Amino acid sequence: MKVKLFTLLLLLFVVFNIGLGSFGLSETSEARYAEISKEMVISGDYLHPTLLGIKHYHKPPLTYYISSLGYAIFGINEFGARFFLGIALLLQIYLVFRIGYLLLKDEKIAYASAVIYSSFPIVLIAVRNLTTDAFLVTFILWSIYLWLKYQKSKKPMDLYGFFTVLGLAFLTKGPVGLIPSLLFIVCYKFYYKEKIKFSLPVLFGAILTLAISGSWFLAIILDDPKVWDYFIQEQIINRATNADQFHRSQPIWYYLLLAPVLGLPWVIFIITYLLKKIKLEWKQSLLLKIILSTSVLLFILFSLFSSKLILYILPIFPFIALLGGMLLYKFSKKQLGYFIKCYYALFIILILALIFSFFYAEIEVNYLQTSFIIFLAIACLLYFLKVSKQNTTSKLLQLSVGFIVCLLLVHTTFASSNPNIINSFKSISKFIQQEKGGTISDVIVYDDLLPSAKFYLNSSIITVHDNNYKTIREIQFEHNTTYKKNIINLKDPSGLSRFKHLFQGRDHVYIERKKSPLNDSLSYLLETFTHKVEKGKWVIYY
Repeated sequence: MKVKLFTLLLLLFVVFNIGLGSFGLSETSEARYAEISKEMVISGDYLHPTLLGIKHYHKPPLTYYISSLGYAIFGINEFGARFFLGIALLLQIYLVFRIGYLLLKDEKIAYASAVIYSSFPIVLIAVRNLTTDAFLVTFILWSIYLWLKYQKSKKPMDLYGFFTVLGLAFLTKGPVGLIPSLLFIVCYKFYYKEKIKFSLPVLFGAILTLAISGSWFLAIILDDPKVWDYFIQEQIINRATNADQFHRSQPIWYYLLLAPVLGLPWVIFIITYLLKKIKLEWKQSLLLKIILSTSVLLFILFSLFSSKLILYILPIFPFIALLGGMLLYKFSKKQLGYFIKCYYALFIILILALIFSFFYAEIEVNYLQTSFIIFLAIACLLYFLKVSKQNTTSKLLQLSVGFIVCLLLVHTTFASSNPNIINSFKSISKFIQQEKGGTISDVIVYDDLLPSAKFYLNSSIITVHDNNYKTIREIQFEHNTTYKKNIINLKDPSGLSRFKHLFQGRDHVYIERKKSPLNDSLSYLLETFTHKVEKGKWVIYY
């Protein structure tokens, strides 16, 4: 079974890295994390993260450090930014396998859990965009694995390893990084009727977690005591209870609709089975109670948090995968046959969608790459329909692997061919460089935050705030006025005056969104430019 596991890991790692640097950074969280990491490498300051030259303390720095290591190895580019996401994916799949084996003592179930986890769409989304979430889940799984290992071995090193990794989880995303691991332990102890015992090793371990998790925070707070209130009130309390402040508020039922889609098709398979067998399984399996309770409680907790984004619920899916692995070998032949047909349908939908893309004018298509993926998908489908003699359980697992491989390849070719759809600024940056050469003095970005412009152009970026909340920067931690060269506030008379003065220069580039143009009273300033070009959702003046 381990040969199968490592074959799976090798296959996914190779496919993951094909074309990993061919598509630009998405102008979402990915561009922000990539640019912060780049500024760290260039400045050599790994204590104070900056975004476009202004201190940025929204998240602890571990994700930036990991990306910086990628830059050190592969250079400052998209591949370097994303490389360790692939390593995180492999570690997650391996750890799901190890946790499954520690809990169930059955390699078949552990392997099935690993395959199921690798096939969740949300996992694919997480590892193809640079954010904290993929790294956070890696540390969560690692900590749970070490804790379970300690339950068996009673070796202090496993216990201290657990507390060390908990600290790393905290350094990745703050207090929320501790919740899934600790909640799993509480459920485990509750159902096994074990008391949570405190001992000297546990005390030392807790101190170790506190030291690791608090190291960066303490260093920052000693440098500027105002950061303490900012972390507690703004980044912990307000994010959990007042997401409107961060424009991330969603209704309480948001994840109820989203989770099944992000876990297709396995979440549907699991729910279908449990609707009929939940009472029986609940009575028979203590481990099912632990895993299901952890999943449900995490789901409720994340739903209660005011701040909601798609990847915030990623920590739930390893537990769903373990649940799927446990139940897979209890599916009836009729159910397995139905689930296999679901995958056949997904392959057919994918093939038809790719063929349709040749005739859909709204997207760009790499005909050679897309034709290869169509051929690969058809070959997989025909193999499982006509050639494969494996049992239905193995066939279902292999179908899921084949489908996720095809999806990875589809994402690569689609993203590299359609920068506007994935919200990448890369092609626009290339256009600006071709037109302006090395003569760009400043890039003026009107009423939008555009980290990828800095990432690709390597020029001074001046962010102009007018009405967009995204352009409101937190300048309370700046100790000098250097930051002012990077921002202009049009609501301030001095800022308005400086903005007008900028247009006297000849080597500037001005960028605005089509839907948010410069207000009419100032539009005359744009007459100083000789060129106006529309690219996707952007308008460029130079």
